[in-house]
Parts: sequence; structure tokens; C-alpha cells
Amino acid sequence: MIIVDDKLSLDALAGRLVRAEPVATTWSFHYRLLRALRDETRWGALTRAATAEALHLAADPPRARLQVLDPRVVTDEAALLAARHGLNVLAAELMAAAKHHAAAVHLSTPNVGRRWPEVMEAEGISLTVA
Repeated sequence: MIIVDDKLSLDALAGRLVRAEPVATTWSFHYRLLRALRDETRWGALTRAATAEALHLAADPPRARLQVLDPRVVTDEAALLAARHGLNVLAAELMAAAKHHAAAVHLSTPNVGRRWPEVMEAEGISLTVA
């Protein structure tokens, strides 16, 4: 399994990201994707990249394309990581999910937090920046 951000989630829904292993995202990144797609007052990179099919699939993605991970199973670990490293909830949930599922993390360049690579390395999480 790889865990991806909102941009790569959209790519998975649009059929632009096809992997042999399952592709998953956190609840927080899924929310950010839906928020971007549903806000008709804004026109950003995610909205411009969305296909009609991806828009249709975004709210309830088929597991074969994108799994949305349940945050409840990683909440305690996320809180520990946030306290240990001073992470926000987005980063803490992402890293806790990666540890819980023994998954690699793939992020688009704009979504890599300033300290995320060093924290992921310290926590033994594999990071790929696309």
C-alpha cells in the first residue's frame, strides 16, 4: 500500500496514477480534495486537474482506485507523533497511518511540509516526492 496526498488521490481517481499495490489516502487529505472540488467560488490546481469521472468518483471512491483510511485506528498514534514532533493534524494523521499500515508515503511537491522528510525518516517512513 502507498498513502498519497490530495493531488495524487485525484490522479488515482482520474486513472492517471495506476499502481500494482493499493493506493490509499487519509481522511484529512480526502477532505481537502473534496473541499477543493466542491467549492465553486475557487478555481485551483485540483479543480483544473479534475476529470468528469474523478469528480463523480471523489465522494465515494471505488476501493480498486483509492481507499480512504479510517482515522480512528490511528488517532492515538497521531497524537503521540504530534506531541513528539510538533506536527499539525494533517501530518500527524498521515504519518500515523503510514506506520499503522506499514505503507510508503507518496506526496506531490507542494504538499511536502518543511520538516516532514526529516520526521518521516526519524519514524522509519518511506517518502517519495512526485
